[in-house]
Amino acid sequence: MSLSCIGINHRTASVALRERVALGVEGRRRWLNAGATRELSERAGLTELAILSTCNRTELYAVHPAVSASAALVTLFSSLADLPAADLTAHLYELADADALRHLFAVAAGLDSMVLGEAEILGQVREARDLACGEGAAGPVLDAAFRAAAQVGRRARTETGICRLPGSVATEAVRLVRDVAGPLEHLALLIVGTGKMGRVVGEAFRGRGGRRVAVISRTREHADALARRWDAVALPWHDLPGAVRAADVILSSTGAPHAVLTRELVEQAVGPRGDGRRRVIVDIAVPRDVEPAVGSLPGVALFDIDDLQIRVDENLEIRGREVPAVERIVAEELARFESWLQSWALRPVLSGIHARGEAIRQRELARLLRRLGSISPEVREQMDQFSRSLVNQILDAPSRRLREATDSSQAETFGALTRELFGLDRDDAQAGVP
Repeated sequence: MSLSCIGINHRTASVALRERVALGVEGRRRWLNAGATRELSERAGLTELAILSTCNRTELYAVHPAVSASAALVTLFSSLADLPAADLTAHLYELADADALRHLFAVAAGLDSMVLGEAEILGQVREARDLACGEGAAGPVLDAAFRAAAQVGRRARTETGICRLPGSVATEAVRLVRDVAGPLEHLALLIVGTGKMGRVVGEAFRGRGGRRVAVISRTREHADALARRWDAVALPWHDLPGAVRAADVILSSTGAPHAVLTRELVEQAVGPRGDGRRRVIVDIAVPRDVEPAVGSLPGVALFDIDDLQIRVDENLEIRGREVPAVERIVAEELARFESWLQSWALRPVLSGIHARGEAIRQRELARLLRRLGSISPEVREQMDQFSRSLVNQILDAPSRRLREATDSSQAETFGALTRELFGLDRDDAQAGVP
């Protein structure tokens, strides 16, 4: 039995190609249940399948007999987006057995992400496992592998600092605001512009306790739509000075070619000497939305995209120091999983020898009881217990050696020898039948 991984990610393929192969939950469900997927899997001997698909990677995991399944995996992977295999070959990576498991564990730990230590991937690993198991595509090996990967991810996040500091501009913007202005639940946030970055930061602000949000945009319909989504307040563009006056934090992210928050406008809003309130203005637009001179106004702390990027780079450097600790967790969980996998692979053999021993015990005990004739129930019970104990002790040493096999080749050798020595063929051992 082998476990293989084939896929593309942000290191091997462009965004355009990753988009072609990426599948949402429903797309993955349809693909796993498609007749063509099942037919090709059966022909190639693939017994289990799972797909991990995010904006930065799409990976197919499969369990199959211990022979190469590369051609079938490439064909299956290309069918995800109905692309010719030739268009994908140069961008694919293929991993097998321990390398595939180590890769999956590293992915769950955030070591293989575009942003080191990103947190979202752990939930995506869990989702991939739930979907594959729910659709009957994954079996005991992939179920256990993805559960073990989730355990790696949890340990990495609780035992190390791999994701404690923000690794993106959006989350760092919220952390900066909290550091400078205090608890988010006490702050009034004004979002200027309804672009993607503004929405992401707004979500992060709300997700970390912020509740008082106002949205202002040149396009009132866009502000209304975002405000409804957040249960926030939408304001007309002509009320920008009043909106600035009412806010503790202003986040600006428009697509304007010129500054929308000028010194004159902000001074009009708060007064030339300020109004006694401290305001934090975060400008994440390129080109900048806020005139640099705004930062010199009393009570105003101004930060731009460069300030945020410096902080993010520092955070990622600190995260990078945690990589060796995370790699140790990956190694520990990999050894634990491989031990389980060897035990699981030998379970049919163990079941077979114990079933064979039990059948012999019952046969010989019945023969002895017939010869002895009438005996008391107490003696019969003692004979039954004696014979059961005898068989268990005889089988204890070989069973223990099988369970303690230290690597896959040793486990395979021990399994083959046990089948031969105990007179079990492979089918008998798998069925656990004497």
